[in-house]
Amino acid sequence: LEWLGEDLGWPTPLTSAASLLDFDERAAGVERRFRRELEAAREELLAARARYTVARRTLATLAGYRRDCQAFLAWQEENNIGEGDWEETEAMEVPDNDADLDA
Repeated sequence: LEWLGEDLGWPTPLTSAASLLDFDERAAGVERRFRRELEAAREELLAARARYTVARRTLATLAGYRRDCQAFLAWQEENNIGEGDWEETEAMEVPDNDADLDA
C-alpha cells in the first residue's frame, strides 16, 4: 500500500474547493484500487486454501498407506512369511459357491 500516500496527497485546511473535489476523485480511485487488490488477495487466499486441503488429504492418504504397509509387514513377520514365499506359491482355483469354501 505504499502508493496510498502518493496517490492521495493529503489536503490541508487552506485547500480550495476544486482541490477538495480532486482529492475526492483521487480518494475514490484509491478505494477502487484497494478493492481490486483486496479481491485479488482473497482469490489468492482461496487458491492457497484449496492447495492446502489437497496436500492435507494427500498426506492423510499416504499416512494410511504407510500404516497399512507396516501392519502387513508385521503380519508377515508374525507368520514367518518371507518375500520369496509369495512368489513361489501355486495358483489355486477360486470356488464358485460357498459350499466349496466350507469344505
